[in-house]
Amino acid sequence: MRKPKLLYLEETIAGPSAGTLLVKTADIPVHGGKDLLFKDGDHQTNIFVQRNGNIFHVYENRCPHAGTPLNMFGDNFLSLDKAYILCRTHGALFDKKSGKCVGGPCKGDYLRAVAFEVRDGGLYSL
Repeated sequence: MRKPKLLYLEETIAGPSAGTLLVKTADIPVHGGKDLLFKDGDHQTNIFVQRNGNIFHVYENRCPHAGTPLNMFGDNFLSLDKAYILCRTHGALFDKKSGKCVGGPCKGDYLRAVAFEVRDGGLYSL
């Protein structure tokens, strides 16, 4: 499976425009995640940030296997050993850096990465 093209949030129905502050870096635990939901009427765009030290990865919060959110509740997106992003619906495991599924029903598929930049103490949409 090919890696999907980068997701620009302003191209989604409910996503924020380019340059919008998504989250302050101080609001994301050093080795934790953050679930972010944007709504516009009946439409929504759900993404998440996963942080590892000073490295951030932002993905669409959607499993490529079933289309469900990866988290069941809250901001916990990692496997118990913290080595992988975990889909809590079917147990798929994803590489934190590339978003590639390395185990489970969607092996070889990818999470869709979100276009963003880190500046001024925050993550901003591109």
